Amino acid sequence: MTEETKNEDNEPVEPPKPVNEVKPNPGMTSVALNLLALAFYTIVCKFIDGGIILDAFLIFFHVIICIGMALGKRSWMWFLSAVLVLAIGFSTCVMFGNNLDFK
Repeated sequence: MTEETKNEDNEPVEPPKPVNEVKPNPGMTSVALNLLALAFYTIVCKFIDGGIILDAFLIFFHVIICIGMALGKRSWMWFLSAVLVLAIGFSTCVMFGNNLDFK
C-alpha cells in the first residue's frame, strides 16, 4: 500500500465513496425567476379592470425579452423561459378570457 492509503497509525484507509448527488443547474434559476415574474404580474392583472389586455402585452414583451436574452447570452435556458412564459401565459389569458362576461 502507498502512503496515501494509510492513516497515522499505519492502518489502511478506505477511499471515500462517491456521492451520487444531483447538482442543480444554474440556468434553471433564470427559468424559475421568469415563471415567478409571470405569476406575479398575472395575479396583479387579474385584479385590474381591463387587466387581461395588459397581461397579454406584458406576456408578449416578456417573451421578446427572453428571446433577446437567449440570443445575446447564447443560452438555451432563456429560450426555455420564453417558451414556458408563452405557453403558460397564453393558456392563462385564454382561461381568464373565458371567465369574462361580455354583456
